[in-house]
Amino acid sequence: MSILRTVLISTALLLTAENGLAREINIPVPMEYRFIKSVLVNQLYTGPDESVRAWKDGKQCSYLDLDHPQISGENGQVKIQNNVQARIGTALGGKCMALVEWSGILQTFQQPTVDASGNVLSFPVTQLNAFDRNGQPLNINQLQSLIKKAAEPKLSGLKIDLNQVRPDIAKTLVPYIAAEHSEELHDTINSLRFNQAKADANGLQINLGYTAANPTQNGVKPAAILNETELKQWRALWQNWQASLDKSIATAQLGDNAEETRGKLHEVLQKAGTAFEQGLSSESVAENDPVRKFFNSSWDTFAPLLRDASSQLPGGEKLRYVTLIAATDLMYELESIGSPLGLEVSSNGLRKLARSLIAQQTLKGKAKRAKRKG
Repeated sequence: MSILRTVLISTALLLTAENGLAREINIPVPMEYRFIKSVLVNQLYTGPDESVRAWKDGKQCSYLDLDHPQISGENGQVKIQNNVQARIGTALGGKCMALVEWSGILQTFQQPTVDASGNVLSFPVTQLNAFDRNGQPLNINQLQSLIKKAAEPKLSGLKIDLNQVRPDIAKTLVPYIAAEHSEELHDTINSLRFNQAKADANGLQINLGYTAANPTQNGVKPAAILNETELKQWRALWQNWQASLDKSIATAQLGDNAEETRGKLHEVLQKAGTAFEQGLSSESVAENDPVRKFFNSSWDTFAPLLRDASSQLPGGEKLRYVTLIAATDLMYELESIGSPLGLEVSSNGLRKLARSLIAQQTLKGKAKRAKRKG
């Protein structure tokens, strides 16, 4: 779950302003179940058709496969439901002889649990149920033991460990933080902790706490508009993103009013492109900021439609868009409730983000060229 934890935690920390006196900050970080599923499939269920071989013997005669995880919330716990294919066999004459073969459904209930230090969020299994395709409980002792021995530890092993991801968080945030504030940045990251985690019908509701610095009287340092070279690079990035989304929108299953929804998505994407271009290339006063105006007028409508469209994209690409949407949701929500953080849903914030994305894209391009030469 490294992508998920790094992006969402980094986004929460990025909301901190230029620094002054320290204060305690608590931020709600919602994670929708479809977002969690995207990450699980990308990280764990990496076999064909969203599958993972949870266990196998040395001769490949016996195995336990899980596939197509479905994630939801029930009674304050995370519920994960998998298809299961299992076989217990033995090698005989150079061939495998199946002694037991079974397919059905594995259902686990997992409790979001924060350890005493606040550093680790884990999901221990509290209940495990296996059923056949007709809904009848599994009554084969060998398979019950195998599932408990192999599948339960695999699923219970999911966790977010802040001690492991702090270096990644720092690396993610460096492009946004001035050099003179690097020490405060690391102090903030080191103070990060989980205060609470709950599962409900919509997703995980995580409360993050950390020690941040109060804003200085000087406020947020303005970012210069993009130059022509930077604008050209940004336009290439935006056009690639928009092309992927346009393709997804064209094929997405968007319900009874699909054509109307597609029209709305295309319209809002055009508005976004125009607003972002203006914010990146022209000076604007706060009360007439094109990026802020776009989010104030369009995000609540745009985000749900964009989630549905992006869900049709392939795994890694889908994860990129869903991550972006979740992070933007967090920033926009915190600003909308007046959180005392250095939050910038603005042209100024977009310029910083654009330069960071351009720099990352440039590094990727150099790495690819070096690899081809090698």
